[in-house]
Amino acid sequence: MFSATGDVFAGRGQILAIVWEGVTVSGDRAELRAVGGRLIWSGRTDTTQTYLGINLGPTGMAAPEGIVCAVLSAGRVLVYLKEE
Repeated sequence: MFSATGDVFAGRGQILAIVWEGVTVSGDRAELRAVGGRLIWSGRTDTTQTYLGINLGPTGMAAPEGIVCAVLSAGRVLVYLKEE
C-alpha cells in the first residue's frame, strides 16, 4: 500500500492489479513508477470519491527493481502482487 508520494516497495514482483481509493477532488493524480523511472500506471480523478485501477491479468507486469509512488494527491494506492 502506498499512502504518500515517495513511498517505495523495494522488493521485486509481478503486479497483478492496482487500485486507487479514497476521498479526492477533481484533478487529483496518482502515479506509480518502477524503480529506475519506467511508468507503470497513472490515474487522474474526475469526482470526489475515487475507486480507479487496472487488472493486469494472470501474468501481470514485472517490477524487478521495485515500485515508487511518484505522485499521490489524495487517498491510497493498493498494489496486488503475484505470489512466487
